[in-house]
Order: sequence, then structure tokens, then C-alpha cells
Amino acid sequence: MLSEPAALLYEKLIATGGLSLTDNPELTGLPESRELIDKAFARERHVGVAVLVAVEPIRAIDNAILVRQRQILDQYQGLLKLRDEMTSLQQLYASTSRLAEEPTDLVRVITDRQEIGALSVELSLSAQQDVLSLETEHFTRAPDPRSVRALPADLVARGVRFRNIYSRAAMEIDGARQMLNASIAAGWLCRVYPSMPMKMVLVDERAALLPLGRTGMEGAILIQAPVVVAALRGYFELLWSRAVPVEGGPADLSSEQGSVLRLVLTGMTDAAIARHLGVSERTVRRHVGALLTRFGVTNRVALAVAAVREGAAD
Repeated sequence: MLSEPAALLYEKLIATGGLSLTDNPELTGLPESRELIDKAFARERHVGVAVLVAVEPIRAIDNAILVRQRQILDQYQGLLKLRDEMTSLQQLYASTSRLAEEPTDLVRVITDRQEIGALSVELSLSAQQDVLSLETEHFTRAPDPRSVRALPADLVARGVRFRNIYSRAAMEIDGARQMLNASIAAGWLCRVYPSMPMKMVLVDERAALLPLGRTGMEGAILIQAPVVVAALRGYFELLWSRAVPVEGGPADLSSEQGSVLRLVLTGMTDAAIARHLGVSERTVRRHVGALLTRFGVTNRVALAVAAVREGAAD
């Protein structure tokens, strides 16, 4: 909201009741003085002796919040316009180009177990936005919490979100609860749904890996057909909206998430928020991901608009 020098000067103006421009002529040319005046945190009073005085904090901050909200809304509207233009261009591209040389390039059957496992990992590591997963109660071996690994740093840095839905029966298997807790600790967002017909791994909007059998290791289908991938993503989002968040999930705002949300609204970066709260950037990104899911949005601008609309930014 204010630079550090401007904030210090504002506090000094409040503490002193104002500073004489005659006794402090250097104030006129200071960048922090101009910043306070431009942002309506201070004003020059020319009744008798010229004085730089602070605007009442409640009025100054109220005005700054309104200005910030208008900026956010303007940015959001600009992004919506950009998205509409992108959709039009995508439709034009799809109508004038061939997405694959042969239809078989869009669907591939895999029967080798090692290749299935390696492909699942490879797809996840190549994600740019989302890794979506469905996990049923059918395993080739009992779940092992030790197999859960921390999310790769480069994926976290890209802001990739990892979401997993477990079937209710999967939670009754020995070791499943420990694996779920380990997944949450590693950065996954997890929910539980009563029953699902199959496992699935879906990456961004470009590829999905579906099982040919109950465990997924009997054989799998790699699908890269955009229409089918979009339908599978819609299926996942429908399940996600109806699934129940597990402990540690973003069902409600925790005090930490509330703190992160307030700082996000100020325009601070993840690194700045981490320094401010004394936590790691990875923790901040995990909280931001949970907030995006909680408010049903996909970016910070939309998050700010939704938070202000719902009164969560107070």
C-alpha cells in the first residue's frame, strides 16, 4: 500500500501532528512526501504556516482499499477480455489445423506395468497448471505412506496445483489414512467421495491416463484428444465440487490462510509474504492454492474479487 519510507514518514506525521514545510523545506522534494500526497495519506495545509499533515488513517486506508478494489476489477475485466480473445483464436486455430496426423495419435493403449508407472510420473512432472487424480480402493499392494514425496520445487514454483479425490472405501484400507495425511503435508489438496468407478490421472487440459482394470496396472489408455480430456476434466470438477474436504484441506479459512489472503490483496509476492509471516515460500504457495480452491477461482485477480465480494477481505 505504501513504500517503507512513505510509511515511516506517515507515522511521523501522525506522531507530530504535522511537519512545517518552512522548517523542513526538504520535505517538498522527497519522493515519500509526493507518494503520501498522491495516495491521499497526507496533504499540504497553507493556513498560516505551510504544514504537511497526515490524513486521518481510517479515511486514508479506506480510500486506498477502494482504489485497490477498482484496480483489481479493471485488471479482472481486462483478463476476461483477453480470455475471450484467446477463445476466439483457439476456435480459429482448431478449425484450420489438424491436431494430429492420425486419430490413433490421440489415444494409446499401454500394457507394460513399468511404462504405465513411469508415464504417470512423467505426466505429473510436465504439468503447467494442474495435476488431478482419482484414487479408488483398488491397489496392487497396501498403501505405503513412505512412498509419498514432497512436490518438486520447480512445479511448486510454477504454481501447479495437485488435487486428489479418494473413494470412501479407500480410507478403510490399512495405511490409507496415513498416506492421505502424508499427501496433504506434501502439498496435495485432498477430498473424499462416496464411490468412483475408476482411477485417473489428468494433467492440465492436454492428457489423461485411464485404467483398463481396477488397479490401473493391468493396462492403461493415454488420451490426448482435447474433447475427451475436457470431458474428463469436467467429470473431475463435478466430483470435486461434491466431495468432502478432509482434515487439513481448505474447507474453511484457517488463521494462516486469512493472513495470506490479506497480504495477497495488498499485491505482495509469495516471497514477500513468506518473509512477512516467517514461513517458507512453499507454505505460502500451498495456502494460496487452498484459497483458490476455497473461492472457486484460478488466479489471484479473481481471488481478490471473490474475497472482496464475499466480505472475506475485511
